[in-house]
Amino acid sequence: MKNNQTDFPPASRRTLQILDLFMEDPSSKTLKMISEKLEIPFTSAYRIVMCMQDYGYLVEDPGRTGHVQLGYKLSRLSDIAFTEKKLVELAKPYMEQIMSDLNQASQLCILTDNGVCTIEQILPRDAVVCITALNESIPINISASGKILTALLPPKERREFLKKAVLRFEKNTGHTIVDPVLFQSHLEEIERQGYGTDDEEYADGIGCIAVPIVDSQQKVVAAIGTTGAVQYYKNEANLTSTLQYLKRTAQEIGKQLS
Repeated sequence: MKNNQTDFPPASRRTLQILDLFMEDPSSKTLKMISEKLEIPFTSAYRIVMCMQDYGYLVEDPGRTGHVQLGYKLSRLSDIAFTEKKLVELAKPYMEQIMSDLNQASQLCILTDNGVCTIEQILPRDAVVCITALNESIPINISASGKILTALLPPKERREFLKKAVLRFEKNTGHTIVDPVLFQSHLEEIERQGYGTDDEEYADGIGCIAVPIVDSQQKVVAAIGTTGAVQYYKNEANLTSTLQYLKRTAQEIGKQLS
């Protein structure tokens, strides 16, 4: 549902207007120039620019006193967007092969601010009844990918991430773990085994497994997994062969990520 722009907080709209101004003309600018160009009261422009500087979206121009320019954070966001696009391009042929060979849905996921998001998925001809929506952030406690990606975060980063993530926990089925203490123990098990599972936690009758994709710098960048009827994953032979397949695939994708 679209909101009328009058419903947007003025400070948020003005912040984006400042970013748009620098996109049109990336040269450094004074507060007075920003205020006059965008017709923003000077005091409001000052507070917003100071906040943007504090967060690294704007920085002082070292060559021009009183001027600000785009900061490192935007370059970082650009890198993230580029990496995600490249990741999808690299992974998609492998995911199509997974679907063809195993007749399981194949999904590529990344962590969000407080959940996990499927950024690409390939569905089999007889698609499973219940599947996560593309580009929708869901709680990590109902996702095999969300679990393994969280479990492999550095300890301090994991603790900070979980503070927000547990607030979104949903009990979709009787199998879903919503207790933070029990979930922490579950994550430790996931970390030890090296792959994530969803044993009817997202939906009754649905099972999933997921493994991490590690780039050339040994950084976990995403997870790739399969989803289908839970009976498939209850079969030990199916689970073992699918897990080996996914690990080989993740390694191949990781090798191509520079």
